[in-house]
Amino acid sequence: MSIGDKKLEDMLSQLAPVLLPPADYPPADIVRETAREEINQRIKANAELLDMELTDDHWEVINFLFDFYEKCCEANPTAYEGKNKYWEYIDCLQNQDCNAELDAEDDQFCRYGKLSRKEANRAYRVYRILTKAFKEKGGKKHLYKLFPYGPLFTIHLLAQLPRLENDVNPHFGTAY
Repeated sequence: MSIGDKKLEDMLSQLAPVLLPPADYPPADIVRETAREEINQRIKANAELLDMELTDDHWEVINFLFDFYEKCCEANPTAYEGKNKYWEYIDCLQNQDCNAELDAEDDQFCRYGKLSRKEANRAYRVYRILTKAFKEKGGKKHLYKLFPYGPLFTIHLLAQLPRLENDVNPHFGTAY
């Protein structure tokens, strides 16, 4: 991603990235609180505006990222869900038919790790999860083939989500 890249400049002029600090509006919280259909409609409309065709492979990465944000990123700083959740868990330990967990996570997404609220705002941490998740399809090479300007930067741009910290690092020539 060079500074003189005409396509990127056109994209940014049509659809300026949201520059709100992620600490004030964490993308994971916004995704969690917004209906998925609403986010998908934004992505479709913005992709159309940019003449970008989204394939099933694009949607697989986009949906994985948003599912990861919803299920595997800490929602609140203390992760305290209340005494009722704790007592349900304790009572369930004594019952063989019960399989409640204190940390209910979806293995499909969280097997690559969970992120704290602070880590979920850093592009590199989220990017590492994406590369692990799509390792079998080619990892970084697969992601950059789909999203040449960086998967996180492009997905956040299309969904109009706040940018992550260090999502584009011009000093090292990287875009996450």
